[in-house]
Amino acid sequence: MDIAQVDTPALLLDLDMVERNLDAMAAQFDGGRVKLRPHAKTHKTATLARMQLDRGAVGICCAKLGEAEALADGGITGVLVTTEIVGEEKLRRLVALVPRAQPVIVLDDEQAARHISAAVAAAGIQIDVLIDIDVGQHRTGTAPGEPAVALGKAVAALPGLRLRGLQGYEGHVQHITGTDERRAATAAAMSLLCATADAFSVAGLATDIVTTGGTGSAVFAAGFDAITDVQPGSYVVMDSQYRDVQGVHFENALTVLATVLSVRDTWAVVDAGRKSLSNDGGPLCAIGVDADFRLAGDEHGKLLFAGTPAIALGATVQFVPSHCDTTINLYDEYVVHRNGTVVDRWPIVGRGRTR
Repeated sequence: MDIAQVDTPALLLDLDMVERNLDAMAAQFDGGRVKLRPHAKTHKTATLARMQLDRGAVGICCAKLGEAEALADGGITGVLVTTEIVGEEKLRRLVALVPRAQPVIVLDDEQAARHISAAVAAAGIQIDVLIDIDVGQHRTGTAPGEPAVALGKAVAALPGLRLRGLQGYEGHVQHITGTDERRAATAAAMSLLCATADAFSVAGLATDIVTTGGTGSAVFAAGFDAITDVQPGSYVVMDSQYRDVQGVHFENALTVLATVLSVRDTWAVVDAGRKSLSNDGGPLCAIGVDADFRLAGDEHGKLLFAGTPAIALGATVQFVPSHCDTTINLYDEYVVHRNGTVVDRWPIVGRGRTR
């Protein structure tokens, strides 16, 4: 089947581009001290996680426990869940996941650590833990330095918890446009994380894993001695949000296919709206169409032309998503193609797994 025959809206994945993106990122870290631990919160599928592991990744990251469960169902184990796990129901699920998938979790609070310790110790199991450090994003994470060391000591003393090191994600720097500015912002974040890793070592606390970095900063973060691995995610498929970020040269493998269902004086309407295209990362880009695009409701998008629309009723249009993570989360499957010919369909097993 040609992709023009695919029912729309559809999420297309160019497998040739995906493989080039995977190979390019893997090549940057092949044989080096710092390894890849890519983030699956973007692609949400065990298929792509396996392709990353086959190219030398030391592990896979997930944002939520639900994503880790979905990947475990696909045979992916040892997943690092990069968001704190709190609440009785989540602790029950975590205890159930440990024997079959050996996840790694993060903590930024001693009370939360005690709750997890009680749950896993009661089950007679052990779980690997990283201390989550706030390196400037001001989201989760304990303060770097002595507060982190104090939490590390408390965690190391709790039954059922095995302290392995640190996580410090500099999400606030990923889309800084200029290379020099992004490098400097990454360095400021890494100085906090690396100083904390040094303090951990002095205190006799484990630093087997010191993990950080995204698509926009991974290469810079890897230049710091304490860092063991980096967590890029978007590089596999990319989006328009990364289009102007200098030095990030991965291909836009992900597009949304839509059909023109109405043509008027100076505009055309397609069958992809807010339910099919997220715009939280900025404007969307229509490929090969000289028109501006605007979302026009839940089910519709509008191509705005300077004059008479140069597009026919029933034509298909591909759009580069604004933000790959949130757009992927709108779909049940990828329509996978090579050179415009559909070769497979992959279920997006982590779709909606936000718990």
